[in-house]
Formats: sequence, C-alpha cells, structure tokens
Amino acid sequence: MSAVTAPRRRARDTEHAPQQPNHLQVVEAPPKKHTLAYALSIVVLLGAATFGAVSLNALAAAAAVETRTLDAQVADSERLYAQLVADVAALEDPARIRDAATDLGLEPASSVRHLTVERNLPADGVPAPTETPERTPDPLKPLLSAER
Repeated sequence: MSAVTAPRRRARDTEHAPQQPNHLQVVEAPPKKHTLAYALSIVVLLGAATFGAVSLNALAAAAAVETRTLDAQVADSERLYAQLVADVAALEDPARIRDAATDLGLEPASSVRHLTVERNLPADGVPAPTETPERTPDPLKPLLSAER
C-alpha cells in the first residue's frame, strides 16, 4: 500500500480570503412579551364570539317557534273561513229560504210580475218629471239623490 499526501495549502490562498468582521455586539434586553394579556384577550374574544353564536341561535329558535305558531293560526283561520263560507252558502240556499218562509206562514206568489224602474233623477242629468195632479213628488228625493 502506498500513501499519498494531501497537497499543502498555499499561503497565497489564505491571504486572499476575505476577513470576517467581528459580529459580536452588546444588545439590550429583549422587550417583555405580554403573554398573559394576549391570552386573556384571546379568551375574551372567543367567549364573546361563542356568546354571540349562542344568542343568535336562541333568537332563531324563538323566531321558528313563533313562525310555527302563526302558521298554525293561519291554518285554523283558513279552515274557519272555509266553514263560514259553506255556512253562508247553506243559509243562502233558495230551498231553505222557501222552507223557512213556509214555516212562518208565508205562501208562494200566485203570479209573478216584473217591474221596470226608470231612473229619472237629477243626479243622472235627466230632468225630473213634471208634477201630476194625482201624485206629488217627495220633497227629499232631490236631496237624497244628489251626488256626494
């Protein structure tokens, strides 16, 4: 076995190497960190956020209960309205009215006459009919038929 020696450094290489300045300096003490104040502020912030979320959830639940109550009232009112409409329709039935009139002692008309009414009122712009000797016009009629 043979050993090879490592080449020696030349003095020139060390002369051209940059000189490192001394980096050691005296510094002041590091500023105090307010870890306790930071932790307390984070706890308060998280507590406020949690309280806000719970409060909003409670308000939403209360609104949901109120909505359900109002929906039930609307359904009941619609059901009552439908029942009342049916009751009115039953009361307006001509057969029921005829039976009620018969129970009161009324009799059906033997003959039917149709009347045609002419509207000759001052409010319509039509002149009032002239007075006839057999009929005297009502003195309040022009007052009642005047436009309001």
